Order: sequence, then C-alpha cells, then structure tokens
Amino acid sequence: MQEILSVIIAQPGRVVLYLFLLIFVLLAIRDFTQKESTIKRNFPLLGVARYAISAIGPELRQYLFANDREERPVPRYIRNWIEESSTGGNSTVPFGTQLDISNPGTILMRHSAFPVPTPHGRFEVVIGPDCPNPYRASIFNVAAMSYGSLGARAVSSLSLGAAKGRFFLNTGEGGVSPYHLEGGGDLVWQLGTAKFGCRAPDGSFDQSEFAKIVANPQIKMVEIKLSQGAKPGKGGILPKSKITPEIARIRNVRMGEDVISPSSHAEWDNAVEMMVFLDNLRRISGKPVGLKFCLGDPEFLDDLCSAVVSTGVAPDYIQVDGADGGTGAAPLAHTNLLGYPMLDAVMMTENKLIEHGLRERIRIGASSKVWTGAALATAVAAGADFAVSARGFMLSLGCIQALHCNTNFCPAGVATHSKWLQRGLVPAVKSERVANYHEAVVHDFGAVLGSCGYTTAKELSRKDLMKVVGWHEIETMDELVPYPDFDETVTGSIV
Repeated sequence: MQEILSVIIAQPGRVVLYLFLLIFVLLAIRDFTQKESTIKRNFPLLGVARYAISAIGPELRQYLFANDREERPVPRYIRNWIEESSTGGNSTVPFGTQLDISNPGTILMRHSAFPVPTPHGRFEVVIGPDCPNPYRASIFNVAAMSYGSLGARAVSSLSLGAAKGRFFLNTGEGGVSPYHLEGGGDLVWQLGTAKFGCRAPDGSFDQSEFAKIVANPQIKMVEIKLSQGAKPGKGGILPKSKITPEIARIRNVRMGEDVISPSSHAEWDNAVEMMVFLDNLRRISGKPVGLKFCLGDPEFLDDLCSAVVSTGVAPDYIQVDGADGGTGAAPLAHTNLLGYPMLDAVMMTENKLIEHGLRERIRIGASSKVWTGAALATAVAAGADFAVSARGFMLSLGCIQALHCNTNFCPAGVATHSKWLQRGLVPAVKSERVANYHEAVVHDFGAVLGSCGYTTAKELSRKDLMKVVGWHEIETMDELVPYPDFDETVTGSIV
C-alpha cells in the first residue's frame, strides 16, 4: 500500500493518465458489448463522439456555420433586429438588403412617388362594435401562449409589457393564470378543445365557471380555438415534464401525464352548432368572441359564412393562423404538411366574407411570422385588421431559439418551469423590452404606411403588394387573388 502511495505522490501525472486510459477501456468494453446502438457497437468510443457532436449540431450551425438568412424558423437577421429594437439599440441595417428579392415567391410593396410623413398614433381597430363591451385593440398584439408552454416569469413579463404598451395578451388555451393577470394588462381568454379554465371534471364545458372567470375586467375578449398553424387538426400538447401542481390545478388535469387536448370540440359537430355556442359565450360575457383557425379545406369558409347568415350570429373576429406558425410542441407531420400559409389564408377568408356581405361585420386577425413592421404591413395589405405574434415577443424576452421549448430546458428561462433557469429572466426588465419591441414594430408599420402615401391602415390593400412570380415577372396581389363581387343572394340579417 505504501509503495502505491509513494508512486502516486511521486508521479501523479502518470497515475491520472492511467486512470483516464482505464475509463476509456471500460467505456469501450461497454459500447462493444451493448446491443442498442449499432454505431457504438461497431465503433466503440468513436460512436459516442459521433452522437455527442450530433447533439450539439444545432448550436454549431446557429453560431458558426449558418448565415444570417438561412436559419429557421426565425433567421438571425430578424432575431438581431428584435433584440436591438427591444433593448433600444441600433436597429438599422448597413449596405443594402441581404435578401434575393428577385427570387420567385418574394413579397414586396409598392411605395408612392408622393409619400407622406410617417403617421403617428396607436393604429387601433374596434372589435365587436355591437357588443355591450366592444374592445379597441392595438394593430399588433401578443399571440396565444399559455402558462404551461411558458414559465411564470415569462408570462408575467408579457403581461407587464402588454399593460405598458397598451396591447392585448392572448392567454393561450391553458386558461387564465395569476401570471397573466399580474401585470394588469388586457387579456384575450382562449378556449381550446379541452376548455381549460372552465373545464368540468368530465372534460366538458362548465358554463358557471366560465361566467365567473370571464367577468374579470382584464379579460376583454374570448377566443374559440379550432386549430393552430403549427399543428392543424390536432389539439394542444403539454409534455408531462412541464406540468407543475399549479398548472395541473389551473387546467384541472392530473400530474405525471402528457396533457393532449382533443382534436375537436365536443360541444358541436357543424358550423351552425358552433355559432350557437359562440352566441352563448357572448351573451354570458357581454364581450367580443372570435374564432381562431388554421385554414385547411376552403369549403369550411363557405360553411362558416352560411352558418352566420342562417343563424344571424357572427364571430366578432376571425384569427387566421398560418401553417408556418410556431408552438412549443408539435408532431413533425402536422408542422410540415398541413394547412395554408398565412397570406393565402387571410385573402381567402376575406374574399368569402366579402362574397357573403360579412366583411364590415367581422374583423380579421393574422398570425404567423409577423415579426416586423414590414410583415405587419404585408398582413394588413393582404386583408387583416390586426395581427398577433408569439415568437417575436418570445425573442424580445431574450429567447435565443435554442429549440428546447418541448423539453423544459430553455436556457433563456422563457419556455421552462425550472426555477434555476427562470432566475435569469427578470420581469421588471423584460417587460420594458416587450413594450419597446411592440413600439418598434408599430413605428416601422407607420413608416411603411407613409412611404406608400397613406395615413391610415385601412388604405392598404392587395394592390399595394407585389409578388415575384418568375424571372423579370412581377404581379400585384390583387391580380393574383382578385377581390370578389358582393353576392346579395347569400346574405341575411346579422346580429
């Protein structure tokens, strides 16, 4: 024993080397004998290195290899602009565009030879003018993000920021949490297929609980969610790793299980029954009630408009989510395959409302990659009255697009319930960035508006949008997607 100790004392470096060699040998034996991984079985140690490098591949590409325009879903140049705008930094860009604007599919806007000074103001839209409690909404707001998908501090920061900037925060389908209410800002309560927040023990709609919660004056509107762009035709998904006792209590679900909402609402089987349910919510709340969906089968728009005409009940707004929307957890097949892109869906929805004589009654919201003032102007020109963004506001909180939203390991403390990871997110600071980001987007929207020669958002239309359809071939959007004629034969009285 003394001889061993003397060797360790005399030659500690050699001992450490031998220990490392022993560890490597043991790991190699483990890899060689295990049966789960072919690569590690055939190539001990080297196989481990392969999987380790693969695991950090997204980070390597993000910081070392991908250029500013390549990354998805949010390219680096957009993330940089959001960060600079939210922190009050320099949000201008040098040396011209880095985009290939001659590439087919590119959307551009026609500016005026006689621009006007940048219009200033809040750019608001009145939703539900015939409701007992109509709501005057900002043209740009926070899209649906539930407490559960996001952590408590992130939701608190968004709530505080929405109050400072005077825009609304959509609660997402997880119900109204204390953190949504904490900032005192305006809320839109989203009701998904699982009816979280007003869910009876059997999973059905609890009308009395709904009436109690919706009476809160901070809740300005109610939104019925049919589907969302990241997973059209499928209900919400909250992994069990992100469920805390508080979330389980708010949603009235059990701990230790993934919470997967039904694909459809149990309260109706067709558009007419859906309008009856919507009318009931509006009668109880006295507040505007809207619909949110990602457009799939365009015949649904005909069914919806026909139901509105036949029942005399109309949603106060329609929130059109694009198929390239984002969420914390979604199946790959749904994310990459189903649904219409936002601009196409917005124009199709507006056309159907015009055909049925409903456009003046129903407002249109747009969501999906509305991250900048330019994107907001594009959405409004396509037919939207207002827009919402989720990922844009997440980035304003400090999200670094680590793509761990579905694992509860968000290094920025946004999409996690780890108290240690949330520690770095300080609501008093981040809420200012949320408000700054909103102000920057609306300001840039106004600048685009003035460059087009307009002073109000309503003046924008499809004729202001251009689409590159081929080499040296550009068409205006009203040529590609013409406005329809009003058809008096399909209209009725709307309440």
